[in-house]
Amino acid sequence: MAVIYEIKERRVIPNWRDFKRTLQLGELSQSNKSAEPIILNIDRSIEDWKQGKNIGTAADLINSAFVSGIQSSEVKQAIEFIKSDQQKASSSLLDLIKLIELDSPTPPVISNNSLLEIDVDTVNEFQSFINNKSFHKVINKTKNRTKNELRNPIIWVELARLYTMRGHEHKAENAILTALHIAPNNRFVLRSATRFFIHKEKFDKALFYLRKAEGLKDDPWLISAHIATSSIMGRFSPLIKEGKRLLDSNNFSDYELTELSSSLGTLEFKDGSFKKAKGFFEKSMKMPNDNSLAQLEWVSKDEQRFQINPFQFDKVINPFEARALELYERGNWKDAFYNSIKWFLDMPFSKRPALLGSYIAGSLLNDKKAAIILCQVGLQANPYDPTLLNNLVYNLATSDNQQMLDAYVPQMMEIDINGLPNESKVTFQATLGLVSLKRGDTELGMKMYKVAIQNATNIRNDYLKNLAIANFAMELINLNSPEQMIYIDLVRNMKIPEKHKDLQQLQSEILKKINTQAKN
Repeated sequence: MAVIYEIKERRVIPNWRDFKRTLQLGELSQSNKSAEPIILNIDRSIEDWKQGKNIGTAADLINSAFVSGIQSSEVKQAIEFIKSDQQKASSSLLDLIKLIELDSPTPPVISNNSLLEIDVDTVNEFQSFINNKSFHKVINKTKNRTKNELRNPIIWVELARLYTMRGHEHKAENAILTALHIAPNNRFVLRSATRFFIHKEKFDKALFYLRKAEGLKDDPWLISAHIATSSIMGRFSPLIKEGKRLLDSNNFSDYELTELSSSLGTLEFKDGSFKKAKGFFEKSMKMPNDNSLAQLEWVSKDEQRFQINPFQFDKVINPFEARALELYERGNWKDAFYNSIKWFLDMPFSKRPALLGSYIAGSLLNDKKAAIILCQVGLQANPYDPTLLNNLVYNLATSDNQQMLDAYVPQMMEIDINGLPNESKVTFQATLGLVSLKRGDTELGMKMYKVAIQNATNIRNDYLKNLAIANFAMELINLNSPEQMIYIDLVRNMKIPEKHKDLQQLQSEILKKINTQAKN
């Protein structure tokens, strides 16, 4: 059975974007009380271009378009103007044009009748990510830039990020270590490195390089990263006191302190101090970013005294994680799916958006093609991840794609199930039960499902137990098994909490199927 990946304890670890977007978000500003995300536009450059079309105004417009990420018909005109007489253009300007054109691929068609076709903008961006040929060009271009700019740490960080998206762990680590060697005190480099090392579960390395940074104790963005990383490891960060000092210093804007406030609030929340946690979280919401907003959204699902509506924070850029989780909680599957896709495109090395999106698509919206594609691209950055493999195999089995199923089941079987968390063992056993049933081994399939149900009972996870029962019941109905009524009755008598709308929908579908069969 497919599942979403629910982290038991979310931390405010740094998000890792390219330098251009990080700069736009205002996360690299230096102690500016009025600091906030930079809302860029190219209106002035467009107007200058219209007033006088020459190489100077064209170059200015192209540069503005690259930094802002904004495209327009005027930008295309300026590019064509430069390309019509390339001898007068500098090599750097021509390189910039190539980068812009790489970011603007030809609109594709992914698959017929798929959720991934509905939102054209999302499709275009998603296809540009999964297009290996296009992505390979970007990697090669970035590698060439490192050769020409050996001492530029930003290019090395970007190369590490690209390698991470494709699961090339060793190449990515070499690139990030090079950046750290060149600029060991640079905030962008340090926060990017922290996220990379956490992604690879090398937490000690993350702390090692943070501790070495000269400006650590006076930088709220770095202190927050240190506190979050220490918390993941179950350690007490010695910088908590320094963090509180910065909050009281009146030297930083609310935006610069949002992640630090959220990290401190999370610590107090974990320690059971609602009042102190509330104070820190309220401060983090004065001018939140996407990370602190998602953190409070996660906390609010665990503690209902924290009430938050992420849609009220319309100035937050890239609020996709918080919105995807909120919409999922509300049972708005389609919008939750689209926000999961946008979250994935914003953080393409993270498995969480791929898992949430694939679960919604395959289990709740019955779009197996979209679910399979999401699992596959998620596995590019997270090869052999057990939960992604589980969800992929589940969706392949329920879509009767035997050829692809035969390719991925062996990978799943290579994973040592005894080394998995108890919750993952349950989902693995249920999915392997499904595969056995689809292959005609009814005895083994039923045995695996029953083992999964018993293990979910043993760990007192009612959600997983009911999910396994419901999935098993659906397969027994499809097989017209004599045992189906036992599990249909269990499904009918389930008392499902309001927050598990996915399980409510599955219960409804099973009972509707039984009623339809009875009428026939």
